[in-house]
Amino acid sequence: MSRAELLQLAYRSEDDYLQTLTRLVERESPTHDKAACDALANVLQGELGGRGWNVVRYPLPASGDILEARLGAEADGPNTLLLAHYDTVWPLGTLERMPIKREGEKFSGPGTVDMKAGIAAAIHAVELIRAAGMALAGNVTLLITSDEETGSHDSRELIESLAKANDRVLVLEPGRDDGALKTGRKGVGSFRVNMRGRSAHAGNNPADGASALRELAHFLIFVEDLADEVAGTTVNLTTASGGFASNVIAEEANASVDVRVLRAREGGRLEAAVRGYQPRDTRVVYAVSGGINRPPLELTEANERLYQEAQAVLAELGLKLGSAVVGGGSDGNFTSALGIATLDGLGSVGGGPHARHEHIKVRPTLERVALVAGLLAQP
Repeated sequence: MSRAELLQLAYRSEDDYLQTLTRLVERESPTHDKAACDALANVLQGELGGRGWNVVRYPLPASGDILEARLGAEADGPNTLLLAHYDTVWPLGTLERMPIKREGEKFSGPGTVDMKAGIAAAIHAVELIRAAGMALAGNVTLLITSDEETGSHDSRELIESLAKANDRVLVLEPGRDDGALKTGRKGVGSFRVNMRGRSAHAGNNPADGASALRELAHFLIFVEDLADEVAGTTVNLTTASGGFASNVIAEEANASVDVRVLRAREGGRLEAAVRGYQPRDTRVVYAVSGGINRPPLELTEANERLYQEAQAVLAELGLKLGSAVVGGGSDGNFTSALGIATLDGLGSVGGGPHARHEHIKVRPTLERVALVAGLLAQP
């Protein structure tokens, strides 16, 4: 059977695909609830093991356990890492307010598009290959993490280690809302700033005080002026607090700064500038923590080749998809920065990630399943 026939098989697998997705969405899995995440990990471990995957489970003390599932191949083709995460932003009980439902082409529920549909896509892409009587082009590893929504602090080391052991990485995050594959993502950083000044009575002797709030106001202008629209760099002071009484010069102030960069060199520029800030009032002590958490996913030569390979598969399937650069980061940012060929946005098509109207579009998502199958199967 040819790759072209995978698409029809994908369409016919709609019921099975949605049943798998429903089982995953029914298990709510907010990042910070280890018990809930581990309950979903149990379901996934059984799902994958029952379908012939060799599953290794990595216990974590605070985050949900990580799952690594492998399938061997007889062919000596490219080895592929499939990247996914099962944690969501939604707290327990969200299903009561956002029940799973199907309305025409839309299938909605918390965690559907971001990104349980991508996990289901990986599972059913392999099932399509089997149903078509085809073989895997190379070994396949599916890594399903539990802390992507909060920065992948516990999983990053494993992600990078597995990426280095593979030839390419397919990231099962959703495509852009119009279906475009993601060939670029901004790098993401967050800084926490503390200003510590000197308190004084605001009426009797304000000059004796060193206002942390006034210094924070100077810092706000300084830091947001670091943005560069041409370079695609955004810098925003997003939260701030300070002082403790209306008649006291503020002794302390704190703020958070969100930064997004398209190029790694921009991340370095911002790091140096934020850490090098000098208070105008020398009596105020400035401290900063944090930094660039995710490097940008740039369109490297290796990434471009993988994108063109996906375009060739799409042509065989009779489909067309464009590419996009987006502001949010994913675990693919890490693998691309290592020089490993990485393509993102392969998991589903839909809309509303982190929003009440979160959903996938069923038929376009099944086309994604066929695309992943085509990339994993021998030509």
